Amino acid sequence: MVFKHLADYHLWAGWKMRELLSGLDADEFSQEVFGTSPRELVQHIVLALETCFYFIEDEKDKSVFDRVKLLPRQELLKRWEVLDTRLSHAIEEIPQDRIMVKHIKEEPFEIDVIDFFIQYLLHTTHHRGQLAKVLSHMGFEVPGTDYLMFFGEHV
Repeated sequence: MVFKHLADYHLWAGWKMRELLSGLDADEFSQEVFGTSPRELVQHIVLALETCFYFIEDEKDKSVFDRVKLLPRQELLKRWEVLDTRLSHAIEEIPQDRIMVKHIKEEPFEIDVIDFFIQYLLHTTHHRGQLAKVLSHMGFEVPGTDYLMFFGEHV
């Protein structure tokens, strides 16, 4: 049941953050705070999730990475939602395969696919925290996305 909860939490927390981000105007979305902007953080999240599925699906076309950098705010947020949903469904299925990780260090290593997916869930969580810090500093009221808050809303 833990993986089902993590998958649902991931969707819930991403939705809360995207809801706030969709209300920002173009200047706010691009405003730099602490050396980054909401746009840059969202692009990084989307690029990381694209990387996850790029390797899982053994893609060869790298043009997706260039296209992400050109997406306007609403399309970028929509792509994040689509990829979050794909990741959530993948985690719920608890895949029992292994994957060779080739993009982290020079010497590839093999891990369970479920661990590969959880890496991107945790990576997204990390960057949602960075977004919360940036948006809070910009004066926005950032929604709580703590795991226990998720249960508080869904019990």
